[in-house]
This record gives sequence, C-alpha cells and structure tokens, in this order.
Amino acid sequence: MNPRLKSSKKWTNFPKEYSDQIEAVFKENFAQFLDDAELVIEGRIYSEEIALRVGYHQSGRLAQANFEVSMNYSQNEQDVLTRIHNCVDAAASMMLEYFDNEGIVDFPYTWTEFPFQGKKLYLKYSTENSSLEAEANKLLGITEDSMVLEDEDSEDALAVAEIKEELSPPRSDEDEPLELPEDAEEDEDEDTGPRMFGGKSKKKLH
Repeated sequence: MNPRLKSSKKWTNFPKEYSDQIEAVFKENFAQFLDDAELVIEGRIYSEEIALRVGYHQSGRLAQANFEVSMNYSQNEQDVLTRIHNCVDAAASMMLEYFDNEGIVDFPYTWTEFPFQGKKLYLKYSTENSSLEAEANKLLGITEDSMVLEDEDSEDALAVAEIKEELSPPRSDEDEPLELPEDAEEDEDEDTGPRMFGGKSKKKLH
C-alpha cells in the first residue's frame, strides 16, 4: 500500500485489536458476499495521514480488490480516531458498490479527492495482491520493519504511540453495529463523495 502524501515515509500500524475489530465488522456486514474469500485489513498512521486498505481476495485468484482511503489528521486536534472511522465508512461504501455492481465499478486508480463533512477524503482502487506485494518488497530488500516508526525515533513517534493506546479500548456489547448506507439517490447532502455511515439515512445489512 502506497500513501498519498510524499511526506509520508514511516508509519505505525493500526493496533492489532483495532484491525481485528474492523475485519470483524466487515465480515459481519458483508457475510452474504464473502463466502470463502479473505479480507485483508491494512491500516497505517503516518505523521499527518491516515491510510486504510480493505482488500477482498477470492480463493484461487491472484488479483485482490483493494478499497483504499486516505485522510489527513491533526495530532494537535487529536482527531485520529474520528478520521479512522471516516476511512472505514468510505472503504465499506466502496465495497458495497463493488458487490452491488458485481465487481464492475468505475473507481479511480489514483488518489482522488471527495468532500466529506467539510473535510477532504481521498479514494483509490487497486488490484495488488498484498501477499505478493510483501514478497516482492522482500526481494527488493524493503522490509516493513525498516519503515515502521519506532518509539525512540522522535517525539512524533511517542505521540503516535499514545494514539495507538487511545485506539484500543475494549469493545462492549452496547457498541452500535456498523450500518450501511442507503442508495445514493436518496442522499440530500451537498457532498458528492461516497455515502458514509455517518450520513442522515442509514440501513443495516444484517
């Protein structure tokens, strides 16, 4: 997965328990479409950017459908968790459109801006296989360990580590399930971007 910002070099991965929660929510809401397919959740926190890839990999196929989302965040505003939620919503909206159209979609293959509640959100579709991508990086001598931001690297790393801790609260039974968007034509919002779960009108897939 490639970040959008040129300044995004090193990153901290989403906490494992948080990535597991995201995967569980997608599996629950898209169960009728997944069958034996694998979901690949890749989330990274850069110094100014949140990047999320949700991959859909069908057994026996090399290509992997990737729904990628990027947003800026501010360490000063401490809005990283909200931005991650926005990214999850957008990736799910892309996946829903993908399944609704049986994989025939016109998603951008380069980072493309969409407005969302006064913020800028960026979407991209790709077909890279995450496992093959990791193997290729190894052959090129590029290891994830060399690019992951360590706590001792800088004060920014410490801030990111604190963000990681914030992202890992225990999930309670009272948490609301993820909800999927109504059809786009029912949306009265002025934004022309993807329909988000945080919009006015929602429906549950399960």
